[in-house]
Amino acid sequence: MENRMLKKSLVIGVIFAVILVSIPTITADTEIFNNSFVLIAGKSNSTNCLSLWWRIGLFIPVLKRHFFVVANGEEGESLNVLIFSLNNGLATYYDYEDIRIELTRARGVFYWGGKSLLIDHSEPPPVLVLCRTERAYVTT
Repeated sequence: MENRMLKKSLVIGVIFAVILVSIPTITADTEIFNNSFVLIAGKSNSTNCLSLWWRIGLFIPVLKRHFFVVANGEEGESLNVLIFSLNNGLATYYDYEDIRIELTRARGVFYWGGKSLLIDHSEPPPVLVLCRTERAYVTT
């Protein structure tokens, strides 16, 4: 009886292992740019910075910050990105609807309409970033 249960368990385990191995995985392409100038323009529902206090939607940091801009493919979201890297040259991403940009140790001018008190923007709010960063990660 126990031998039969062991064989059944083994067969079921092998079937599950074959199914798990055959499921396709989705991998994102991430490109890294060092010592670069970044221009981001578009519309995004998700823009944030660690320890950031937005003032009327505009932020000009004195200290270098870690900054994220994400377009998740929701309705109306799209970003245009221009990166000039001293090591990698020029990279452009035009009208991407599903993109994540992470800027480490960034310094420049950041505007996000989602936190603007003066102007009532449509959904999704506009974002404009012009900065210099030590490292930019772009995931598409």
